[in-house]
Amino acid sequence: MPIILSQVALVATGLLDTVMSGQAGAFEQAVVGLGVSLWIPVFIGLMSVVQALSTIVAHHYGAGDRDAVARDAREGIWMALYCGLVPLLLVPFAPPLLVALRIDPALAQRTGVFLWGIVLGLPAALVYRALTFYSSGINQTRPVMVLAWIGLGVNGFLNWVLIDGHFGLPRMGGAGCGWATGIGMWVSLAALAAWTARAPAYKPYDVWRDWRRPSWPAQKQLLRLGLPMGGAGVAEVAAFCSVAVLVGRFGDVQIAANQIALNFSALIFMVPMGISAAVTVRVGHALGAADPRAARHVAWSGIGVGLIFASLAMLPIIALRHPAASLYSADPEVQSLAAQLLLFAAFWQLFDATQVCAIGGLRGYKVTVLPMLLMIGAFWGLGVPVGVWLGWHGALGSGPLKVVGFWAGLVTGLVTVSVGLAIGLRHVANAAIRQMRATGARI
Repeated sequence: MPIILSQVALVATGLLDTVMSGQAGAFEQAVVGLGVSLWIPVFIGLMSVVQALSTIVAHHYGAGDRDAVARDAREGIWMALYCGLVPLLLVPFAPPLLVALRIDPALAQRTGVFLWGIVLGLPAALVYRALTFYSSGINQTRPVMVLAWIGLGVNGFLNWVLIDGHFGLPRMGGAGCGWATGIGMWVSLAALAAWTARAPAYKPYDVWRDWRRPSWPAQKQLLRLGLPMGGAGVAEVAAFCSVAVLVGRFGDVQIAANQIALNFSALIFMVPMGISAAVTVRVGHALGAADPRAARHVAWSGIGVGLIFASLAMLPIIALRHPAASLYSADPEVQSLAAQLLLFAAFWQLFDATQVCAIGGLRGYKVTVLPMLLMIGAFWGLGVPVGVWLGWHGALGSGPLKVVGFWAGLVTGLVTVSVGLAIGLRHVANAAIRQMRATGARI
């Protein structure tokens, strides 16, 4: 539950950005929508690379190896810092890319201002995530939850200051949300670093004691697990976020409605995603303790809990789709289209819960290449091409279905990957038990 609430706070930051920018108009909300569509895939990809730390720490914790927990946590922090510098090289290319995709030049330029604020905060955000994965791996999840909600409050205040230009600062509109988020990332990192350095629960695994330069063998171990995790994260999130760019030729109403529906869906998705993160840690604990039967039980229990939640979430999403859309935007056209898209979100809950909980289980087994290949194939070999065809050309003479067509493509990819990941988890879990019987070796 603390992991879930931490994830909810993270997505609620996007909700705040979307709602507060929406009060300034569809143009400002479109700035946030485009900015999010570009930075979130990069952030999720890099964060997923860093998330390899969660699996490794969980295995060490299950085996009772405190020194290894601290040692590899330090390596994860180094890797997170390096990863956070990569996006600085990409931001200058964002506005020209948007213009090339037929986005209005003024909208593209303001999106660039939004992105600079975000990117300057990404090194802090990724180191913060490394510390959260380390904390989760040693069963310290509540501190992260508390700080996540404090960070949400800081972000909301900074949005208010920068969007409207209070305290003598320039009025930045939607672009101010990017700078508010970037500043908030550094505040959150400072708070969590201080907590992990001083709280008694962290002393047996003190990551700040005996600080050393990064070790290449340890970095290779993290990257071997983390790069495929990053690839899977980028493949999935980029497929969803690409819609804002691909539908941009149809105007800011389509972009804004897509952003509203995606953000609301992401808020709901944080529950199964939090379950997935817990499954990764618990499977790692069981395998570190040489108990693959317990690991299999945890993995399938996680999928079961995720499906129960998804079943309960479907009807409220359908019933509340119009009030939810009106919360984000005052534009009637945007509200109507966003409510229509939320019907897709209600339908895909079962498949979304299955795929994310299954991938959490596979990560606990240190299986990361298979999910990446399935994500790439399902979304970029099937879902996105179907969406592009329906969105730009339509079907059966209907004409372009615009954002509705793209969301139909996303559903196609999501159903496909959920089936593939469930089959993969079953095979991996049973193989681990057979290996233990044959050799008695730890997984």
